[in-house]
This record gives sequence, structure tokens and C-alpha cells, in this order.
Amino acid sequence: MPDVNVLVYAHRQDEVVHEAYKHWLDAMVQGPQPFALSVLVAVAFVRICTNPRIYKVPTPLPIALASVDQIANHPNCRIVSPDTNHWQLVSRLCRATNATGKLVADAQHAALAIAEGCTFVTRDSDFAKFANHGLGWKHLAF
Repeated sequence: MPDVNVLVYAHRQDEVVHEAYKHWLDAMVQGPQPFALSVLVAVAFVRICTNPRIYKVPTPLPIALASVDQIANHPNCRIVSPDTNHWQLVSRLCRATNATGKLVADAQHAALAIAEGCTFVTRDSDFAKFANHGLGWKHLAF
């Protein structure tokens, strides 16, 4: 399950690490293994890429949505979203790791990956906080 940063770097050609992340994402999507795409990650990707406060030239909405659709419509993709127990798991992770601020959003992504039995792939080393609490994760830093 890729994190928001993986999708953003793979999509935005103006990111220095674009080629490496695009190669990784393409290999995952085109590979033989099933993979998950979080609705939370997909929404955050569109929010970030289309935001003129983040990018001088933001991604047009139709292109951002099409990028997500291209991944989501792949036959090996499983779309995952929070269930009714999501809050309890997020809350437990926040308490266990003293997650505040930005780490609360990280706990939300970690909780979904844990609930779905997915390995979370991210450039963000902060996810190491959740490794002792059930998160399987891979630090993908190029």
C-alpha cells in the first residue's frame, strides 16, 4: 500500500526524485502481485497535487483524478477504506506512540494498513513509530 508521498513523487515531474518513484510505482502496478490503494491516500494525493499553495503549477483536477483512476482500475488493485473500527485503532496507535500533530494523520494511514494486513510503503521515516504496534512498513527513500 503506497503512501501519499510515493504517489505524489511518482506523479509530479518537478520533484527531484520523480523518476525513481515513478519507476517503483509502475513496477508495483504492472507487477504480478496484488496491491492495495487507500481511499485516504488517494484523496490526499488529489488534495496535494491540485493545491496552488503547494505547487506553483498545480496538477489540473482531471489529470490528478485520472492518475488515481489509472492505479485504482488495475485488475491487481484492491481499494481499501476505513471501517467502523478505524477510530479505535487510530486512537490506540496515537496513545501508544504519543502521536500528535502531523503524526495523527500518519496514525490514520498506519491503522488502515494494519487493519487490511498491508505493508505500508513510504518515504516518511516517522512510520517507524508504528512498527512495534502492528504496522508492516517499508522505507522507500531514493
